Amino acid sequence: MRILILLFLLVSCSSGREDLKGKILLPVKEIKSGYDSECTAIVNALNYLGYDVNEEFVFGVGGGLFFSFAESAFPFIAIKSDTISENFFKNTKIKWSGKKYESNKKSWEIIKEKLKEGIPLILRVDVRYLPYRYGGKYGGKLSSYGKHYIILFGIDYEKRVALIADNNSTNLIEISLNDLDKARNSSTQAFPPYGEFFWIEKEDKLSFSYRDLLLESLKDVVKNYEKPVKKNLSDLKVVYGISAIKGLSKEIVEIERLVNFDIFLPGVFYSFYHYIEQLETKGSANREIFKDYLIHMNAKLKDKDIEKMIKQLSLCIDNWKVLSEEFKNISSNIKNYKEKYERKPFYDRAGAIADSVATEEEKFYKMIKNYLEK
Repeated sequence: MRILILLFLLVSCSSGREDLKGKILLPVKEIKSGYDSECTAIVNALNYLGYDVNEEFVFGVGGGLFFSFAESAFPFIAIKSDTISENFFKNTKIKWSGKKYESNKKSWEIIKEKLKEGIPLILRVDVRYLPYRYGGKYGGKLSSYGKHYIILFGIDYEKRVALIADNNSTNLIEISLNDLDKARNSSTQAFPPYGEFFWIEKEDKLSFSYRDLLLESLKDVVKNYEKPVKKNLSDLKVVYGISAIKGLSKEIVEIERLVNFDIFLPGVFYSFYHYIEQLETKGSANREIFKDYLIHMNAKLKDKDIEKMIKQLSLCIDNWKVLSEEFKNISSNIKNYKEKYERKPFYDRAGAIADSVATEEEKFYKMIKNYLEK
């Protein structure tokens, strides 16, 4: 009886994997590393298909400049638009699949067919389940982050591995198909990836109007600055754009209105610093990479008004750097102060710096608005 059951299981498993044989490996010549994983994946996919683009171009054309503040018991900020891919392909008119959410079985069927057509695929994953980032093991629970993107260039079914590129390496990386499935279908609360994937279609010829691209991307940035407040069913209030930046000082000064346990305070302030300077950003809440984009575009357009924008954005960057360092300092020292009145000077100082950030950001936002209205 036991033998019959084992035979049944063997037949069942093999019938479900009858197409999982051999290799599908795309001939990759060069892999580029970068700061933002989504933009870097798009860059490597486009480069593979023959388009010469860089990370700041993808981020900028995608209108990636963004800021939001979410009010919760552990408040958090975001510094990157959720619609970079959508905006980039809309603005460039490059054909793409759009982001897909399929069952695991269906998604692998599509992925396999696209690889056979010579098209790499961009996969959204939880970074925690990428062992090559953690010395061959999974990361801890606090490392979970499901808005990370990698690019798939091949599958070796005999070795049961995938060949991928990640934004922190210039080499192809092997990852087991089992680990890749875990990364793609993680149920983490930190932005679960839901098995999301997409790809870019091949085209014979592609040309850009850099003036049009700049105008469309700046329109997207203005939308990000003007995005209305959102409140969900759990009463989580999220404030976006210029409103969030102008309100940041008050949120910092009154941080203990939201954070009821002082044990959370070091983590809250470190997360602010981390998102502004470390998490898939070149720095200064992604203002650094957007500045690179404006410089890149103005090298082609030679526009005096863009030069003024770049100078103003540099002032924003300077202030973001000071603020992020203050957040880091608070995270290191706040635990030494047991009473709220002792902690208040930290909040007041950071709030004053946040006011300076808001002043320069509003000038930059108005510059873009005026430029678009000419």
